[in-house]
Amino acid sequence: MAESTGMRPIAKETIHKLCSGQVIVDLATSAKELLENSLDAGATSIDIKMRDSGLTSITVTDNGHGISPEDYETLCRKHWTSKITSFEDLDGVTTFGFRGEALSSLCAVASVAITTATRDSAPMGMSLEFDQNGELVGRTAVARERGTTVVVSGLFARWPVRLADLKKNSRREYTRLVGLVEQYSIICDGVRITLSNQTARGAPVVSVRTPPQSDRLTRLLGAFGAQLRPHLVHFEFKTENVSLEGHFSRPEGGRNGPDKQYFFVNGRPCDLPKAKKLVNELFRGYCPHKYPVFAIAVEVKGSVDVNLTPDKREVLIRCEESVLLGLKDALVRVLEPDVNAFSVSGVEAPAAGPVGAKRQSSQPCEDLVPPPPAVQKPRLSEQPDHDIIVLPQQVSLKKWAATVSKPPSTASKPPATTSKPSTITSKPPLAATNSAPKKMGTVVIGSCRNRIQNDTYDWKAIAARLRTKQVRQKSKLEDSQRRDFDPAPAMTEGGLSVTDPEEASSALSRLIHKTDFQRMQVLGQFNHGFIISLLDKDLYIIDQHASDEKYNFEQLQQRAQISSQPLIHPAVLELGVTDEAVAIECRDKLEKNGFFVDVDEDALPGQRLRLKSQPVIDKTVFDQRDLMELVAQLCVDPVGVPRCERARRVFASRACRKSTMIGDPLSRGQMRDIVTHLGELDHPWNCPHGRPTLRHLHRLEKVEL
Repeated sequence: MAESTGMRPIAKETIHKLCSGQVIVDLATSAKELLENSLDAGATSIDIKMRDSGLTSITVTDNGHGISPEDYETLCRKHWTSKITSFEDLDGVTTFGFRGEALSSLCAVASVAITTATRDSAPMGMSLEFDQNGELVGRTAVARERGTTVVVSGLFARWPVRLADLKKNSRREYTRLVGLVEQYSIICDGVRITLSNQTARGAPVVSVRTPPQSDRLTRLLGAFGAQLRPHLVHFEFKTENVSLEGHFSRPEGGRNGPDKQYFFVNGRPCDLPKAKKLVNELFRGYCPHKYPVFAIAVEVKGSVDVNLTPDKREVLIRCEESVLLGLKDALVRVLEPDVNAFSVSGVEAPAAGPVGAKRQSSQPCEDLVPPPPAVQKPRLSEQPDHDIIVLPQQVSLKKWAATVSKPPSTASKPPATTSKPSTITSKPPLAATNSAPKKMGTVVIGSCRNRIQNDTYDWKAIAARLRTKQVRQKSKLEDSQRRDFDPAPAMTEGGLSVTDPEEASSALSRLIHKTDFQRMQVLGQFNHGFIISLLDKDLYIIDQHASDEKYNFEQLQQRAQISSQPLIHPAVLELGVTDEAVAIECRDKLEKNGFFVDVDEDALPGQRLRLKSQPVIDKTVFDQRDLMELVAQLCVDPVGVPRCERARRVFASRACRKSTMIGDPLSRGQMRDIVTHLGELDHPWNCPHGRPTLRHLHRLEKVEL
């Protein structure tokens, strides 16, 4: 150890760079700080322009109240601010910024020039230039309307590691910025926000544009995509200290990733990990394989600490438990109607007029419901001796009972669904009526007719049972979380059963890794279906069919080029601006999946993509839902070539048919190839259908001869 040279103070310039590097960490935080300054200045129009995805320059122009001449000298100095005067002011701070670090930090990592004018000085403004320490080095009088323009050029030019990372991942960083600007455009009422990017070879491309005089739902659909409109539910919950309001997607509107989940606390976009976990766990009880889409605004009366991290994304709420309880209560009320209803597919709605008239195609109901239990179908040749009541495509049991209770002669057209999302409040649902149907009816579901008895439903009892089930599920979840911290299950990894804690370390050392397949010794074949192999002193049994199937499946996943079928007329894709930016960036990966798209640069953001052709595999034609699934996967993980669920099922079926079967005798070389291929796979532990590829049999040193 080197001899201590004693304590000494860090130089002022070094402190400035160290602190600035924590505030401005990437492209998104650079633009975010400028956007928040414009919002704090009372701007109603903010224009963010990027050159080469921010590599050349970032320009933010607003129509706020401008900067007073007496503040020119101290504008970019560290910890100079007009937002607070003491630490106690943090309890009531309503502005986005308050520490006085943003402009000073930008001066340290880039070149900053500011043009500003106040209402009194307009149309005359002042152009200001600052050095890397935030000191004013030049001013020039210019023509300028009221407002401020900040130009940041050469971002990270003096920080070589960050500059190299920004150049390498410029598109990904710009996509992150689009998602961040989306959040401010959603929550900021009465503010028009525009984000555009201009490359060296093309015209400016608008990524975010808030419609003028738009409501929050319109802005939300601009970010999430218009296709979510039928699946979004508006909800509200209010108590004395907590107010929740937002939009939440029903299970049919879920995504493959959690990238469209936004929280706002007192008007500030932020991260609430506990609340996010709660929402996803509730949603998983109704849709296990999807994530909800939501934007939830939380208003809290009381202490909220936003001074936790440099980017202010993490907040500390004193009454967090009340927020979580209120959020759970509100979302349960949103999702409960889906449990108390069922879905009917492939039916037609009755046209206006008497029963038995020609039926027209119905619009889907907004209620997402689980499928009804299987019923025995009568023979189609049987004719009913009573009137027929035809249900719309999706209908709740409560509406069903009310419809059946009406005489057939007065049957009317069911209410047409609209594109406006339904609203759920914190009031409890009304109890269903106990009146029994007056006449037995027949419900046509698809092509079968099923007689409905005069049954009534106790909705309060059903709701009570559902709440009891949720309590049991919560208890199971808590038990599983406690087990996650129990070291005992780690001893059984890979099929090893260890009950003595002293053997834990040796058990963990015997866990198999992908590189171990190369060292495995093939002993022989068992029952023409399994390969017996030895790794050190551990004996394993390998499923020859599942292992070969997984190898063939991953080969298809990586190498298959899906054929495409051109469309007669290109279809306009209505996507969220972030999804659209990802789709444009990853067009080559969409083309490998058979989706070919064109970009209309003159169209509005969210409507610039035109679908030219869609994939076809073995008479299976893919549609826009599969494309949306691919885009959602790329938003979460842009590395690699994703595959939609339908394509994976086709590949799994093909891999199964071409693989070694149970009952096939294998030579030692063939068995060696199967075992070696397992070490080349990304996920060698299960076949595409979930069947395990290998299991641990025994530790040979324990065998008593």
